Formats: sequence, structure tokens, C-alpha cells
Amino acid sequence: MAAIAFGYTMLLFVACLMAGLRWQMIQNGTCLIMSQIQVHAPGYYPSRSIKKTLGGRQGTDVSAMLAAVTSDRRVYAAAPRVYGYGLLSAAHRSAGVELMGVVPDQEPKITILNGQIAKGSYLNARMPKGVVIGDKLASTIGIDVGSEIVLLTQAADGSMGNDVYTVAGIFHSGLDAVDRGLVLMALSSLQDLLHLAPARIHEVGIKLNDITAATTVAAGLQVQLDKTLPVQAMAWPELAPELASYVQFNHAITFVLFFIFFLLAVLGIMNTMLMAVFERTRELGMLMALGMRPVQVIVLILTEAAGLAVASLVVGGALGVPVLWYLQEHGLDLGGATGGVISLAGVVVGHLWYGRQDFPAYGEAAVGLAATALVSALYPAWRAAHFQPTEAIRKV
Repeated sequence: MAAIAFGYTMLLFVACLMAGLRWQMIQNGTCLIMSQIQVHAPGYYPSRSIKKTLGGRQGTDVSAMLAAVTSDRRVYAAAPRVYGYGLLSAAHRSAGVELMGVVPDQEPKITILNGQIAKGSYLNARMPKGVVIGDKLASTIGIDVGSEIVLLTQAADGSMGNDVYTVAGIFHSGLDAVDRGLVLMALSSLQDLLHLAPARIHEVGIKLNDITAATTVAAGLQVQLDKTLPVQAMAWPELAPELASYVQFNHAITFVLFFIFFLLAVLGIMNTMLMAVFERTRELGMLMALGMRPVQVIVLILTEAAGLAVASLVVGGALGVPVLWYLQEHGLDLGGATGGVISLAGVVVGHLWYGRQDFPAYGEAAVGLAATALVSALYPAWRAAHFQPTEAIRKV
């Protein structure tokens, strides 16, 4: 009983912890910059040519597109974006950067980079030519909040675009590529720099009420939006295949751990049931001498095993409740006193690993252990059914 109870508690612990890791990775991987669904012009991704805007050279009615996207009840929010690449210069230093234009009051609804500001402030309407850069980029160039920078890029019409901007804020995301190479600026400012009309945007980023429905919602939006203009709607598994692969790997690791616990449970339960059968040899012999058939002996042993499994699962579940509560409320500290972040598959997880309820996995663990108990009791039951009553009665 103790083996099954402890095994179930450990399975609850593993399922909760692995589900929490999956959730943190998906949330952090999609909500930092990427978003959960992206809508582009066909052929725009992954090359990200600045000329391939939604609706082509004529652009599109951005407000109407956002309204069409958010009309789906599964969509929480949507925001337009523009991308570019250029050279950032300040004083005597320069660096190649990725330019990302966003609407300051809409972007925070789908991503959380605005919450990663280490110095200064996020983008705002009072500072139309303000930019937000990563802390490693600021350190490399030798600039700080309030410094002036020059951005040089090739515009969509083939000409050179350049202008002077002021550093409004410095962020720290924990991802080296982002902190070293991203410049965030107002959408209209980047459109001016790239010589793009206000109706021309590269992408609509989308956040959902339920991230697990991303692939389904993306397919629905593809059909809906294609009625007005050609688009390519992509969910996060397609945008971040490495992250999607890790999520699948996480499921596989969970299955392997479950299998190991089931194997240990088989050995423990079989040993327990064999000892119980041998200790009751005389009793079982008397029952068989009184007319109990071998099949009835097998049913008796299996019934006892089933009762033992149910009682053990109840105890294991009761022991698991405080464990699951602690994992969800306080998490498991993997960073120690340093407070360092942990990066997996290009995603910052953080040093606190929180659990998350995974009721299907809990149910699978319970059914699996119950089935394991019954299977483990088959051999002891078979041995008991083949006792010779006359010999078994003489056993002490």
C-alpha cells in the first residue's frame, strides 16, 4: 500500500511540475515578443522582406483588419507591427539591429516586453521619436537613457532612410539575441523611416484566451481573412518549431517517468501480494477444501489487490494535495541564491519553476497504477489457484 501511495504522490508531483514547465515555456516564448499567432502577407515569413506588407503596395485598412481578428471570441487582443533592419550609431560605435515598430498602447496587450524595462520608460505618445533598446546593446554602444542615436536603413522604395532618435528606455529580457539586437519604436516612426504609408504593415500579432487553441484559431482566421485579402496566419508551433519540439519532448519525458514509476510499482506490488499469498497458504487451502474453485481464488486475490490500489490512491492523492499546492504557489527554485534565469529552447523560463494542474495526467496516473496493481497480482493469484488443498492445509 505504501509503495502505491508514494508512487501516486510522486506521479502527481512529476505531472504537475512538467505541465508547469510546458506552460511557462509556451507563455514566455510567445508573450515576450513573438505573440501566439501572427498574420502576414503570403511569402513574408520567414524572410521578412520589408516590401511584403499586408495588402501589397496599397496596404490594408488596419483598423478593419484588427476588428475582424478580434471579432473571434477566442481572440483576447491583436496589434499591428512593422519590421526593419538597420544600423544603429552613437558617438563612434555602431551595431546592426532589428527594428520593430509597435503601437505603444496596443502591443502590451499581446506581449510583455513593456514589463521588462530596467531603466527609463516604455514607448509613449509624448515621445514619438523615442526608442527602447536592450541592455546589452546599450552597453556595447556605450549609451544610456536620454542618449541620441542615429538609425540608418534601406527603405521600402529602395532609398536610404535615416533619422535621429532618443533612447527612452532600456529593457532586459534575459535572451541574449533580443537584448543585444532589438530596437523597439513607435509604429508610425518606423513607417516614416522605411517610407511606408500608414496603411502598410507587416504583421498582426494576436494573443488568445486559450493558447492551446492556437493552431485551430489560426486556421479559422486564415479562412476568414482570406475572403478580403490574401494572408498567412501562423500559430506559435509553426513560428517556433524548436519550442514546439521541446513541448513534445517534455511530454515524452513525462511518459518515460510514468513508465519507470509503473515498473517500480509492479515489483513492489507483486512482492507484497506474493508474501500475502504465502502467509495465507493454510487459509486458502482450507477454502479450496471447502469447495472454493481456482477461479474464485483468483477473483479473491484480484479483488484484494483492487481494494489495496483504491485505498493507496486515496492516501497518495491526499498526500499529493499539499505538494501540488506548494508547487503552484511557491514553485521550485532552480536558480538558488543567485536568482539567475534559465533558458531552454531559446526561451527564458526563470529560476522559479512553477507547477500547473494537469488533471488528465492525474487520471492517467491513477488508472495506470490501478491497472498495474491488478496486473501485478495476476501471478500471485495464479500461484494461489494452483495450491493443492491437502498440502496447503498442512503448511504452518
